[in-house]
Amino acid sequence: MIVVSHFSRNNQCSASQNSRPIDIQPKTGNREAEPYRELTVPAVAEDNGARPDEAQPSLSPVSGSLQVLAQPVRIPIGFDKSPDEILQLAARQYREHQDAARVLVPAKLALLRDYDAPGMDRAATICHWGRSGSVLLASYFDGHEDIITLPNQTSEYAYPFCGEYQSLSLWEKLVAYPAYSQVRKGNAGDFFLKPNPDGDFAIDPAHYFASVQALFAIYGDNPELDLGARRRFFQFLHVAYAGALDRPPVNPRPLMISAQHWINNELAQDFIDDFPGARFLHTIRDPISAFDSWLERHFTWQFRDNPDLAAGYRYPAFDSFRDLFSWDAGHGGLHARTRAIRFEDMHLEPEQTMRRLAEWLGVPYRPCMLDSTLNGRPYVVEAGGRRWVGPNPDNARRRSKNLNALDQLMVFAVLHRNFAEWNYPYPRFLRHRSTRAVLVLTGMLIPTKMEWVNIKNVIRLQAAAALRKRRFATALFAPCALVLRRLRMIQLLTSTAAARSLGKTRPMRVI
Repeated sequence: MIVVSHFSRNNQCSASQNSRPIDIQPKTGNREAEPYRELTVPAVAEDNGARPDEAQPSLSPVSGSLQVLAQPVRIPIGFDKSPDEILQLAARQYREHQDAARVLVPAKLALLRDYDAPGMDRAATICHWGRSGSVLLASYFDGHEDIITLPNQTSEYAYPFCGEYQSLSLWEKLVAYPAYSQVRKGNAGDFFLKPNPDGDFAIDPAHYFASVQALFAIYGDNPELDLGARRRFFQFLHVAYAGALDRPPVNPRPLMISAQHWINNELAQDFIDDFPGARFLHTIRDPISAFDSWLERHFTWQFRDNPDLAAGYRYPAFDSFRDLFSWDAGHGGLHARTRAIRFEDMHLEPEQTMRRLAEWLGVPYRPCMLDSTLNGRPYVVEAGGRRWVGPNPDNARRRSKNLNALDQLMVFAVLHRNFAEWNYPYPRFLRHRSTRAVLVLTGMLIPTKMEWVNIKNVIRLQAAAALRKRRFATALFAPCALVLRRLRMIQLLTSTAAARSLGKTRPMRVI
């Protein structure tokens, strides 16, 4: 007899209160789920989501013989001798856990047969507008029985990985991707790291590789042309992850929610090509808080976290303004399938926000959508000497410690339409276009507070370091570099303000 483990994530869908004490201990109890409804699997000819010139999937739940249970499942891995460091890491990880995984395959096979992996065509992805709660949003989906979401940024590099390793088979991709995500994204993308400073979301490698082996046993006989499709990797990655968590399907075709994280029009188009009904969720924030926080993050990345300060002159003040000015409209041409989720609403009105979002995504609202978890474990946030889980009203307050009064007025003036349409408070005298134009002109002439801080850091940390290393040409170029960046900032402010004033840039619609 094959025994299947029950879904044991700790954030089961059950009644919860809006106001609840912060408790970072795992919760217990059984997950509440809808009764399973037998779905009618359409014939290939009836699949409206199919695209011409593409191999059609076999929607049969099992394409291979169940006799595989009587013998070891061996996935053909051809990269074990590769000089590629990522593939070497993947081969080591797989070899290390292969024997333990083999013991788990029968249970995983019985579990994953109930998923219709090739038929999973509902997909959404999350992007951020600065530091605006994208991981928090994903954590609210974690316990829903009709959703599979990979935690933190473990899914962020799925599409770049497929582009870089096109020659690998589907099964090799599934084995190699955790290593790729670990190397490219660090702690936030590490499938297996325990303990992980970016969150308690590690899965057991043996359980993951056993799930991959089970999927190979189920679908390994399907045509290679079908299995090599990019969407297959995305679908099977989510099912393998669910299998690693021993999560049985209530719906054999759950919604997949991933993290594109950074706005990238090319990746967004690839996503739509694979999943024509794909939707995009963008977390946003009060623009004053967004600029304040994103400036701080860029300064940390470019000065504190980057040891090679003499490699080139940095201007995080410009980079942070450029990012937020170019991301507030979302992906080009995708407004109808895009919704913005306010950071403040996730902290102050989580139930109303998640109800609206569930309706838009076409999934039933569940009380567990108020629980902030990663793989069923509380998503613990630490900042300012405090720790909390889930909504924190203090986080919803406007912050501006890195912006002076003129900087804030500049943001109000340039992003006036964002404040109005996203329902954030702003000075009413800025409703007049002429007043906003005067402020933009003033900002062009007077550098922002963070530009002055940027100038000091360039001189103290980079130009001075170049002098100490006798790189005189580099040191003497510092004033020219700062003038050029200042001119670029003026051009950025001018073009951004003009585009918004003429209505050429449209902010995303809030859910």
